Amino acid sequence: MRIGLLDLKSNLFLSPLAGYTNLPFRLALRELGGLDLATTDLVNARSLLEKNPKALKLIETCPADRPLAVQLFGSVPEEMRDAAQYLESIGIASVDVNMGCPVRKVCRVGGGSAMMTELGQTARLVKGMVAAVRIPITAKMRLGWDEQNITAPDLASALEDVGVAAIFVHGRTRELRARSDHSGISSPPAFSLLWAFCIEQEGGRSVLLITLWPLDTGVS
Repeated sequence: MRIGLLDLKSNLFLSPLAGYTNLPFRLALRELGGLDLATTDLVNARSLLEKNPKALKLIETCPADRPLAVQLFGSVPEEMRDAAQYLESIGIASVDVNMGCPVRKVCRVGGGSAMMTELGQTARLVKGMVAAVRIPITAKMRLGWDEQNITAPDLASALEDVGVAAIFVHGRTRELRARSDHSGISSPPAFSLLWAFCIEQEGGRSVLLITLWPLDTGVS
């Protein structure tokens, strides 16, 4: 499997998990075997550029922790571009753009799920990142803000046009963020929306599309 210039030996990925995907956690999973590309917790691009200790701790790594992607969030094109360049300079294999975080403090500044409501602006931001680095730029998104605003298909098309190497789709909307029993992700409405999205993207697309599901939903 390839993501841009990155040649992967496994189709098993570690997605960002806020508060969990630190270096010890990643190394523990790598020791079990099978895992290739792992991704950090989401990192504030501005904090990273300011060398905030908390941000630097989130991207802490070692030779055994390869290949590694860093997930960035932010809404200022210059900050996201510069953060991607910095990460490339220190040997990070890929940069993922968070377009799915439902947390209010992230969305209110234009990051996370809010990026799915401003498709043109989001595509321009990502285009600047793609042009600034050689490592793959990927995106993680939801289906949309809510079931009345399913923007993932249109956003995926826009991101492909600007050179995104892969898109990770969390099969829920932001509106379903509070359901801890996963009823939103496995319900017929949400599942049918994601399935239709995958079918639509299958024809003639060059971007790699990866869907994410909790292990206990029974969805395959």
